[in-house]
Amino acid sequence: MKLEREHILLLGESSFRAFRHDATNPCRMQWHYHPEFELLYLPGGDGLRHIGQHHGRYDDGELLLLGPNVPHLSYGFGQSLAFEEIVVQFPAGLLSADLLARPELAPIRELLRRAATGVVFPADVHRTVGPRFRPLLTLAPWERFISLLGILRELALVTTATNLNAGPPVGGASPADQQRLQRVLALVEQRLPEPLNVAELAAEAALSVPAFCRFFKRLTQRTTTQFLNERRVERACQLLGVAPTITEAAYASGFHNLSYFNRVFRQQLGESPSAYQRRVTVP
Repeated sequence: MKLEREHILLLGESSFRAFRHDATNPCRMQWHYHPEFELLYLPGGDGLRHIGQHHGRYDDGELLLLGPNVPHLSYGFGQSLAFEEIVVQFPAGLLSADLLARPELAPIRELLRRAATGVVFPADVHRTVGPRFRPLLTLAPWERFISLLGILRELALVTTATNLNAGPPVGGASPADQQRLQRVLALVEQRLPEPLNVAELAAEAALSVPAFCRFFKRLTQRTTTQFLNERRVERACQLLGVAPTITEAAYASGFHNLSYFNRVFRQQLGESPSAYQRRVTVP
């Protein structure tokens, strides 16, 4: 089965995705990976678990956390019975390195570190924390964000979670490399509206520019330009529903050349910024 990269685009006013799959709306990808963290909640059922080099089965549902670029098989693969999963995907920069350095967030920092090869939570946590995933599908953005932080905090305090030891993420990243990448992504999120060059990102990673470019491409499967453009288009999509003009949305998301913004936006979404804005602002 061919390994595919899932391209995740954050739209609207939220900095992460929460969505639902079932038998009528299955995941389109099978064996795949993505540079975002993924929380997965299956209310019930049993089936195959294939995460990186880990092979196993789950019974009576599942609750797990995957780190960036961990290959995994869609849980809906081969399911012929009733099936449901709620998925939360969030970028490594959702919580900045400075924020994660705060003592209050130390458990979450450790949980995200452990996620590099997959973490599965026991049945009692599945029963108590799992139902908190469903409201994420309908809550307003602020409540969604606070609720996700609460879920991460609750999971971070679980002492009986199991590491799947699924092997290295795509690109062979070690936990140290994953932490280095998280610092870089946090800087990107902080400076996204501003001009940001490769030298600054390389300095954050404590690497030379050539070494950083190789490092970044190996871990994300994208160049820095591709990654920055994707994140800035995501930010623009969030702003186009509320910004008075397309120009303001472009500049606030880090594009300082309007024609370049229009070209990149159309390449990524297949429509112009104006067409997108009309679509998302229709009452």
